[in-house]
Amino acid sequence: MTSYSPAQHEAITTAKRGRGRPTKIITNLFYGFIGPTTDYGQYPTFAMDILEGIARLDWHDRSIGSGGSSKPLSVKRLVAILAELEVVSAAILMAQYRLGLRQAQRYVKAIELAMPYLLKSRPDDLSHEMRYGFLRPDTRVNDWEDQLEPPSPEALAKLQYDLRTLGKEAA
Repeated sequence: MTSYSPAQHEAITTAKRGRGRPTKIITNLFYGFIGPTTDYGQYPTFAMDILEGIARLDWHDRSIGSGGSSKPLSVKRLVAILAELEVVSAAILMAQYRLGLRQAQRYVKAIELAMPYLLKSRPDDLSHEMRYGFLRPDTRVNDWEDQLEPPSPEALAKLQYDLRTLGKEAA
């Protein structure tokens, strides 16, 4: 397992003079729109199939039966990256999540692959919020109309009577 190396991190984050492959930096369009404090929650339902599928891809580029293990990427970490980071790059992932260079590059590639599919699958309300900065006034993600009739006073009294000993039995 590759460990975090401060020297390697510094080499990645410092500017190079036109040599080698340019650093891949992805703007996270979902930053601030998904996460535990949003209407869509920590694990948004519209994104989970996409993220789970991308996490299970073969990220190690080995032939079948060549030895070693090809463990999938962490879906929890992919969701956390989308929720917490405004810009995604290998250097940022190495610093934030203490990953090795190769593993951080795998996560960057996974986010890059997922982004167009996430944009296509997002709900209309989220699309409107991302485009204009606010939700339409007539819709909310977790609003609903209750179709049930309120219980009668007799039914409430019976329920209260039935529940009176509930906490005492456990003690």
